[in-house]
Amino acid sequence: MDRVVIIGSGAAGLSAAIRLAEENVPSFIVEEMPPWRAQSNMAEGGINAALDTMGQHDEPALHEEETYKAGRFLACREAVHRLTHSAPKIVNTLFAWGMSLNLNEDGTIQQRPFGGQTKKRTAFASASTGKQLMYTLATRARFFEAGRMIRHITGFRFLKLMMENGQAKGVLVNELQKNRVSYIPASAVIIASGGLNGLFGNATGSVLNTGNVTASLFADGLPAANMEMIQYHPTTRLHGKNMLITEAVRGEGGRLYVEQDGKKFYFMEVKYPALGNLMPRDVIAREEWQWIKQGIQPYLDMRDIPKEVSVHKLAGVLEACHDFLALDPLKEPIPVSPGIHYFMGGLYVDVNHRTPIANLYAAGEACQYHGANRLGGNSLLGAMYGGRTAADSAMEDLSGQTSSFRPDEKIMTPTYWTKDKKEGLHIPAARKALNRILQKSLGIERDEKGLLLGLSEVQELRAAVGGLYDESATIDENDAFPKSLLLAEAILKSALNRKESRGAHTRSDYPDEQESYRKTTVAVYKNGGIHISLAAIEGDPDGH
Repeated sequence: MDRVVIIGSGAAGLSAAIRLAEENVPSFIVEEMPPWRAQSNMAEGGINAALDTMGQHDEPALHEEETYKAGRFLACREAVHRLTHSAPKIVNTLFAWGMSLNLNEDGTIQQRPFGGQTKKRTAFASASTGKQLMYTLATRARFFEAGRMIRHITGFRFLKLMMENGQAKGVLVNELQKNRVSYIPASAVIIASGGLNGLFGNATGSVLNTGNVTASLFADGLPAANMEMIQYHPTTRLHGKNMLITEAVRGEGGRLYVEQDGKKFYFMEVKYPALGNLMPRDVIAREEWQWIKQGIQPYLDMRDIPKEVSVHKLAGVLEACHDFLALDPLKEPIPVSPGIHYFMGGLYVDVNHRTPIANLYAAGEACQYHGANRLGGNSLLGAMYGGRTAADSAMEDLSGQTSSFRPDEKIMTPTYWTKDKKEGLHIPAARKALNRILQKSLGIERDEKGLLLGLSEVQELRAAVGGLYDESATIDENDAFPKSLLLAEAILKSALNRKESRGAHTRSDYPDEQESYRKTTVAVYKNGGIHISLAAIEGDPDGH
């Protein structure tokens, strides 16, 4: 019987598993931690869908247009169309499954405004939408677990994709408690492992999202796309790691300001009177950065929001500010700055979430819907829809044939670096060095000088670890680090290659959008080198 292996148990992974189970196709979910530790739980503000429950005459076509425009026309238009037109059914299905959402007095789903959108389109559960969504998906999955259509393999770490004749045949995993390598054969593999937080260190997302899965696949030759498109959320606060202050605060009336001559200056409202504090995230992050460069601190002010609204709709924000910042946002403003939040790029997939490797699919933070900038509220939607689409593609491609493929026994043997301390190279310190390099060179504003310096420093790190590991070895985190360095180099080269400013990618030395760059950046590792090219966007009617 065909079996699908899913790497990751966040919204994309669970959605894929549920879709497969609906058609009686069994799946194995490989996860280091159970679903309630997935990054999807951290999503606060909501999920977008043109339900038109607020009397504003919203419709999917407008959702599509605003998503495409916010991404600066870099996303696949057909993919955006499918995503936005499927959104109402997805949210209504979640509600039918029992997802807790804020409701209007007439019992319809309440929606609020989010950045870059002209309608109240974001359905929400106070400021804990991700937790409610994940609880709903996990509960739904249990129904199929009882019939053994879905199996969770918890405490296992992805190590390597196994391929034969250009086709995915399964995965190698490390059983962490026993430090034992196992091979899991599969008719199809769906990657839903999240973003690349681990490469940058201090991001708003989960530290469990190391980026190691993407790095391993990239090192094996799988292309990555638009890796330079890194979203900085405009309202974060550094507390050990960057703490997110959800966009929902601004959706409910929170205001950004700086102090000038002892007076509050609401810079977003003055410069962008139409949407003000709800401009797309890349725009607000750049505006904040201009003040920060001058040594001026931006603030997010919740005090104009009625107290009952904050208590009922933003309770999670109040609690987090009290617990982690020792700050009462009902009485004082929140100092904020942009922080790394989301990766619009990722593994290169087509409109149906197929990768260039047969029987391998990817969803979640994979390159598809968001182009150069993601709208708030579209991440959970993209994960839900992407997971189900990847599952549909896998089912369409399943052959029903069993495979006799087995990996070489050498690969199954645990191996370790033997020169770590001898050579004075310590992986934790090297990882922190990589984090510093990427954060410095891939900030809100980039230029050729900074990118080249970052590239040189990453290449020096790569040289330092060169020859210290066997490329055929797959066990132990030490093996993942050289692959992370390889992926980091690809990100920097992608940013260097895009000589324009578009969305989240701002080049101070190339400040304008260029029509010739309205293409997908593709990075691939082959013949021992990283190659960067620009590819036409799939299905682009203008032929870019």
